[in-house]
Amino acid sequence: MLREGDLELIDALQVNPRASWSEVGAVLDVDPATVARRWKRLTDARLAWCTVALGQRQLHTMSVAFLELTCEAGAAGEVAADLAREPHVITVQHIAGSYDLWVIAMAPDLAGLSEYLLHRLPRQPGITRVRTHIATRAFDLSMRWRLRVLNKAQAERLRPTQVTPAATRPMDELDRRLFVALSMDGRRTFAELEAELDLSARTVQRRMNRLIAVGDITFRCDLARQLAGWHASAVLWLSMPDDHLERTGEQLLRWPETRTCAAIAGPDNLLLTVGLHGVADLHGLVTRLRKEFPHATIVDRQMVLRQVKLYGRVLDPVGRWASTTPLDLWALGS
Repeated sequence: MLREGDLELIDALQVNPRASWSEVGAVLDVDPATVARRWKRLTDARLAWCTVALGQRQLHTMSVAFLELTCEAGAAGEVAADLAREPHVITVQHIAGSYDLWVIAMAPDLAGLSEYLLHRLPRQPGITRVRTHIATRAFDLSMRWRLRVLNKAQAERLRPTQVTPAATRPMDELDRRLFVALSMDGRRTFAELEAELDLSARTVQRRMNRLIAVGDITFRCDLARQLAGWHASAVLWLSMPDDHLERTGEQLLRWPETRTCAAIAGPDNLLLTVGLHGVADLHGLVTRLRKEFPHATIVDRQMVLRQVKLYGRVLDPVGRWASTTPLDLWALGS
């Protein structure tokens, strides 16, 4: 298990993934050099990491698909490994239930996503069946989940200062290159990005600040969750009247267990993935769902057997990151 000091540091970076070590140290009452050493130890051991993610404004422009895959006998592991190398696939999980894998794929438009789903994916060796659910509204794709070790006052001190948004425009090619570079490490310095992108550090900083301000990008910090006491997770499919979707989704974002929450097209019109301390906790969560949302029917639920990929990071069985696939969420653009 991770130590208490490590959990505090990770939670601090979940609140503000690009906070300086001075800012983090001041909140944790630890010397900045000590904080930096702790983080290096965690990243060297591949127990924690920071990466970039799409902000809400950009996320609403993307096409998101939740995929249920059935594989040939014995092929699920190889199929999962192949999918984990795809730059437009952000999540791959082995699932217990009527299908083998659960996947999240993204594209900048429906045409590009459709081409992939109708032609490329079904021809991939080992896949026998694909069932697709298209998101009509992604409330969150595991960007807000955090350990909640810090108290409210500490978290508020760390939250980034809100900047008045600049004039909005679509992300251009340089913005996308910056996103791909940050997907390798969300705490990369402007000097490191300057060398890779062949832009001045000042230009990189200005572009990043604008993308953050308008809601095109955000950052996230994650960890080997089993070592923090989160030993299980599950996928739930809910059905409810459409006029309840928005309110239910927003309320579920406040639950500490919620990771992904999205409205989807179809009779099962809300998808929810949750983190759990243990498998037995699913029953209590389902009871709470039924009590707080009597308008919702839980249609199906599956336990996650193993997380293979999480937002660009390929994980080992314990949840440590084993390798990185740079995220290019525009790779399927038509």
